[in-house]
Amino acid sequence: MPTSTSPSGHAPAVRREASDGEAYRRAMGRFPTGVAILTQGCGPLTRAVTVNSVTSVSLDPQLLSVCLGEDSTVLEPLLRAGHFTVNLLSSAQRESCARFAGRSRPTGADAHEELGGSRGDNGCLVVEGALAALECRVDGTVRAGDHVIVLGRVETLHHGPAEAEPLVFYGGGYRWLAPPAPGPR
Repeated sequence: MPTSTSPSGHAPAVRREASDGEAYRRAMGRFPTGVAILTQGCGPLTRAVTVNSVTSVSLDPQLLSVCLGEDSTVLEPLLRAGHFTVNLLSSAQRESCARFAGRSRPTGADAHEELGGSRGDNGCLVVEGALAALECRVDGTVRAGDHVIVLGRVETLHHGPAEAEPLVFYGGGYRWLAPPAPGPR
């Protein structure tokens, strides 16, 4: 039986309605993303959560977006304080990433101690060893389904170790970037 192909010669994508939440999750899992820990507060007031829905929105002004579940324990303190920090994680921070992704993640001084780091200009924890940390002021919010999109205006940048590799989330698990294949550039 002949198989139809697209003009590019590749088999067409399988069509499926998006009504199945698990199928939607699997489809989105095919899109690799970086991973970050969002922090709000510092020391005994530290709240932290793993996020992978961080997007650069604008260069002028410098804006980013991050999505938090509407039931996130970090959301209300973040909105009340009006500021937060997005810490982009390195591959060496996989354990912290997994620890702060769960519901039983540490808070307060325990979170600060586990993540390490110091208080940033905006009063939020800048995580030790992060590839970069972006201190933000809340610039707006949008309710979107069961999440809240938070727009952050970047006010201070911190750059981590240049040789560190990013932590990547793909297919429901953590991955690392492979070295580039040899060949012409």
